[in-house]
Amino acid sequence: MPAKDVITAQPSMAPESDKGWDRLLREISHRPKRATERKQDRSKRTEQQILTGALRVFARDGISRSRIADIAAEAGISASTLYEYYKSKEDLAYDLPLSHLAEFFESYHGAAASKTTRERLLLYLVMSADYAREHAEWARLFYLEIWPSVFVTDTDLHHSINDFTRVLLFLVNDAIAEGWIARDRNPYETVALLTGGINQIIITWLLYRKPRNLTKAGTEMAERLIALLEIEARTTQ
Repeated sequence: MPAKDVITAQPSMAPESDKGWDRLLREISHRPKRATERKQDRSKRTEQQILTGALRVFARDGISRSRIADIAAEAGISASTLYEYYKSKEDLAYDLPLSHLAEFFESYHGAAASKTTRERLLLYLVMSADYAREHAEWARLFYLEIWPSVFVTDTDLHHSINDFTRVLLFLVNDAIAEGWIARDRNPYETVALLTGGINQIIITWLLYRKPRNLTKAGTEMAERLIALLEIEARTTQ
């Protein structure tokens, strides 16, 4: 079952907040990719071949062990042609996740449109796990190679990773305003708790293929985390 169908739609309870919400999701869904000079159709096709080939090689061998020659061979082009598009394998590796993240944000924006804050938060966490399941090669690169990398701060990808947590921060602040997440808790720590819980489920699945049903496990983890936050809010009132 698609993750977006896990949550039953209900009318949103915060129309004013929805204006800022829509602005945020539109912004991050259309964050431009790294500026590159491209010719028309032929170059676009070649670039897609490079990205597809690189994803396979990185997912199989990891960034550090991958070679430009391997990526070029997987893409069916020469290494010299690849260098016309990307100056290094790191440049290529950090460009790769951007289109997937934009696709994820756009899909989530549409699925979350008519939901309450709680439903949006639950859906975001569930869809994160489900998207990783559907795009396992990309998820292996993103969660195991890119996100932990100390070099991400020097790239445009840093902004997209920040976008991932910005959505959670927006929802957590709305939940605090609505009273079902404790007001005396640091919202950034709450975001770290939510992100860490879901990411750990995804990483365990990528490494060991356990749990077998990542979407189900992600849903259960998300529901448990949110329930704990609700209990904490009630006990601190």
